[in-house]
Order: sequence, then C-alpha cells, then structure tokens
Amino acid sequence: MKPLLLLLALTICVPAFAERLDDSLSPRQRIDVTPRWQYDGYGNWTEDQSNALVAEVSAMEFRLKTQSYVGKNVQIFLGVPRLVKGLRSPSAMRVEWKTRGKFSPGSILPGDRSLVFQGKIADSVMSDFFDFRIYLDGRYLERGLEFDPVFEIEILNQ
Repeated sequence: MKPLLLLLALTICVPAFAERLDDSLSPRQRIDVTPRWQYDGYGNWTEDQSNALVAEVSAMEFRLKTQSYVGKNVQIFLGVPRLVKGLRSPSAMRVEWKTRGKFSPGSILPGDRSLVFQGKIADSVMSDFFDFRIYLDGRYLERGLEFDPVFEIEILNQ
C-alpha cells in the first residue's frame, strides 16, 4: 500500500511539462551593450578578477501571452539557452535581474532556468520590466554576443 501512496503523491505534486510562452507582444529590442571591467583600477587581482566583465541592460520589457492559462495555477520560468552565440563556454556567463512588477528577481546560468512567477494567472497578458546585469568571463568571449531569454510555463495540478 505504501508504494501506491508514494506514487500517487508524486503524480499529484509533479507539474506538467513546460511549454514555451509566446512573447511576440514584447517590444523587439536589439540592444548594443558595452561591458565594463568589474574590477577596475589598481589591485592585486586574481586571474578570474582580471577577466571579469559586467554589462547592464535596464528596462527591458517582456509581454507574455497567458490567455490560455487564465484561472490556472502555474509556474513561469526564465531560461537562457545553453549555447550562446559569441560565448565559448556556458560557465563564462551569469545573468542576474531585478524586476519592477509581478515577476521575481533571480539569477541564471546558460542552460538553466529560474522561477520568476508562481500563482494563479489572472490576465491574458503578463508584463514586466527587467533590469539585467550580465557577468562575463572575458577569456571566453568572441565578438557579437547574442542571446534571447526564453519564458516557459508549467501548469500545476490543483
């Protein structure tokens, strides 16, 4: 009887598979950002500190179509693809963000995702402004770093 209860508990708690959210309502933004040295001036920097760069992007707006999920209890994740054009190693980048509304702040490495919202969807479009800080290891950069954050949604069993 116990294995059946455990299996039943797992099926109740495990969310459904993730679907990519449509963000076609978001303003299309190609942003040219110039990174700066994270540690500048004189110092006894380690090799990692000597190659540490940071770039900032403010007020990037995302508008997510959520009309199919109104009234449903969900989790929304922000992800960054593992392969980032212009980056020779996924471990050479970390993205942090703060938000100005419904979504939670967080941090992510390429190939991962981070929870930005959990709750019941009330609106057909969810929008928020993100302020990104992108940390880079200059040893693994090539010219023309490009990436698009991806939002995924999972419906939680109620």
